Amino acid sequence: MFFLIGAYYDNMIERIKTLLSLIIIIICLPYLVTFVVQGDFLGDMQDEETEEDKVDENTDELVLMLANEMPLTYEKEALKAQAVIARTNFFYAKEHDVAEPEHTTREKLREKLGGRDFQKYYEQLISCVEETAGEYVTCDEKVVQLPYHFVSAGKTRELAKTGKKKALPYLKTVPSVFDFRSEQFLNIGFLSKKQFRNKLRSAYPDLEFSEDDVEKMVSAIERDSASYVLTMQLPGQKITGEDFKEVFSLNSTCFSVKEVDGQVRIVTKGYGQGYGMSQFGANEMAKDGSSYEQILKYYYDGIEIQRKGNSTSKS
Repeated sequence: MFFLIGAYYDNMIERIKTLLSLIIIIICLPYLVTFVVQGDFLGDMQDEETEEDKVDENTDELVLMLANEMPLTYEKEALKAQAVIARTNFFYAKEHDVAEPEHTTREKLREKLGGRDFQKYYEQLISCVEETAGEYVTCDEKVVQLPYHFVSAGKTRELAKTGKKKALPYLKTVPSVFDFRSEQFLNIGFLSKKQFRNKLRSAYPDLEFSEDDVEKMVSAIERDSASYVLTMQLPGQKITGEDFKEVFSLNSTCFSVKEVDGQVRIVTKGYGQGYGMSQFGANEMAKDGSSYEQILKYYYDGIEIQRKGNSTSKS
């Protein structure tokens, strides 16, 4: 009898447990469904944020490129223009398997600026990269390589087809009149005739100087449309303007050589190779209210500013 009552009791307890379990499941089911649905939704949102983050997955690298390429005290719109140039050249390097643009390191930048200035300028650089996130330059729907320089000689250079070099249609001659304001725009140096000859002989030992007249020693025989020297004639030898620039450590190949009062005077205009954006000119344009898009489209002809992950260009 006791065994029958105990078995009945146990059976009732099991039924009660089963019933309670069903009640708990019924009560919790809506919450469970909501959790699953929301979980998928949040997961989708997270995936979207991840894709957005990938627009500029090389932010740190681009910031350090920018720090290496342009004076940090320049106007923000000029720095943003340089940020787009850095990103474009980075993409071009990846696409064509060529050397990436050089960049500094955080440690070197901190050492150069000091703690307080480092934080201020680093945040400014991050802002410039983030505000142009994913933006790069194309011409004829292709990513291009964008040269730039510090100061032009009054106008930028056109890159026409010469020898094996292809013409680049987006590199046209444009005035850069603000560059006259730069301390680096004009450089005048003097050498004695002996110093001048010795420097040339150190680079070209076979030169024979039969004349003492400087303008017969060297003469520019070809200049481009922006007055940069392409080739020069030395006694019995032709060299490039770039070769002459290296021998005399000049700031650019826009130079002239003349004898003045028994000395050799070398006048150089501009700083850098003269192609593409003048950084000094860009900064002056930014001071006058130009946006980074306007600056880029002024110095590079017929370009479009694209955004990674977006097929439309910025007007």
